[in-house]
Amino acid sequence: MTDPALVARVRAEVAAGIDPAALLAVYAEPARRALLRERVRVAARVPVADAELDAMCAELFGFGPLQPLLDDPEVTDVLVNGPRDVFCERSGHLERVDVSFRGTEDVAELAHRIAGSVGRELTLERPFVDARMRDGSRANAVIAPIGGPSLSIRKFKRLSVPLRGPAPSWVANGLHDDAAALLEACVRERASILVSGATGSGKSTLLRSLAAAIPDNERLVVIEDTNELVLPHSHVVHLECVPARDGSGIGIADLVANALRMRPDRILVGEVRTPREASALLEALSTGHEGSLTTIHAGSAAGAIDRLSLLLARAAELGASAIARHVALGIDILVHVVRDREGQRSVREIGAMEDTGVVTLWRAGDATVRMPARLMQRLG
Repeated sequence: MTDPALVARVRAEVAAGIDPAALLAVYAEPARRALLRERVRVAARVPVADAELDAMCAELFGFGPLQPLLDDPEVTDVLVNGPRDVFCERSGHLERVDVSFRGTEDVAELAHRIAGSVGRELTLERPFVDARMRDGSRANAVIAPIGGPSLSIRKFKRLSVPLRGPAPSWVANGLHDDAAALLEACVRERASILVSGATGSGKSTLLRSLAAAIPDNERLVVIEDTNELVLPHSHVVHLECVPARDGSGIGIADLVANALRMRPDRILVGEVRTPREASALLEALSTGHEGSLTTIHAGSAAGAIDRLSLLLARAAELGASAIARHVALGIDILVHVVRDREGQRSVREIGAMEDTGVVTLWRAGDATVRMPARLMQRLG
């Protein structure tokens, strides 16, 4: 445990000139982290062991005792139920870790720092916050009176997994090679694809895998909460949401509407969550912007269509029959991904929107793959 008096003195000399809301973002950059580390070493004015120096820097600028877990490439989630009740998911397995805070005050201080990093505040009236960090990681913080203080942090991994080939690949995790070839053909032929799954199932990872099949001569506009979809294409424009402050903000729906004026060949939307976002996406698809890729939370391929239809119904802009028609015309292919108890992510099923509704093209374990009628017509 670092010396509180030493930490307080170094904080006054080094951290005082940094915007508290920017601390986490500053510490996340390797170059600036190294610079801060040396400034702290000088400000300490006494010999400090490397381990203590790292702990001091993490307390001053980063996530405190959680920093080693967040720096561990095998850790995907960090969960703090209390000052001495910390868990992490490492390589797909949830485990208790030997990490602790000095007390609930330190957990609460980190919760407020997380909120401040995205321009928000934790208050008695709003005692919880869901924050997207600049590196794409997500953090949820809860304080009294509703509970806590507790933290749930999901790290963002810029993982690139090909559809086919040896591990790591989706085929190595159970996707039939013919099904992978079908998905590549669907992307090339500008089919609009909706990827569904639960939280942590690999939706964004599969979206990146699918995007790799887009021809390099096309212009891509990528719309996300935070820039996550690192693509190898030479012509990509990234648009990011701006968190709401004082009642204002720029969301997915605003960016989709703007993307239509940017001469996109493809529009990739990180995730559709709200009625307004669903309405904006269907508007883009109905105006001739084929080949879009996006994700949605759902429990199955058919459930993804139900979820999208429900969001559109909540938007209250279309009747039930119009919703069904727009969804059927706007979405071509459905891909559902899952994560098993061992933490392995795989494609569970692939479906297609046809005149009769959702038709299954392939399910995990199937030896054959059906060709979607719409794609057959395009290839005709």
